[in-house]
Amino acid sequence: MPAPSRVALLSDDLMFQSQLGAAVRSWGGTLLTARSGDLPDADAVFVDLNREPEPRLGAITRLREAHPTTPIVAFCHHGEKRLREQAMSCGASSCVTNGAIQATALRLAGLPVPQEGGG
Repeated sequence: MPAPSRVALLSDDLMFQSQLGAAVRSWGGTLLTARSGDLPDADAVFVDLNREPEPRLGAITRLREAHPTTPIVAFCHHGEKRLREQAMSCGASSCVTNGAIQATALRLAGLPVPQEGGG
């Protein structure tokens, strides 16, 4: 699978926007930001479940129905096991912790993930 050229982020959080944007730009992709009701056409979608999870779970369901093969990555706090399960039930391709969004984006693009600690 080629690296996604357009990656959408459904989040209000500038930190997540910055982190994901850095990863997407590393392979020459474009990050599109969105709100719950504004779902852009993209090759992959990341959905922030940290705030307002219910509408965003609904957005995952709508995205999956409209785009059955598009990778949808939900993310939330590591202690939110029930929320991760809900995201998967709604159609997310995967659900990762907040700290894993950059590494997940790099893997999605088929790029190596730098190891922490240098070795």
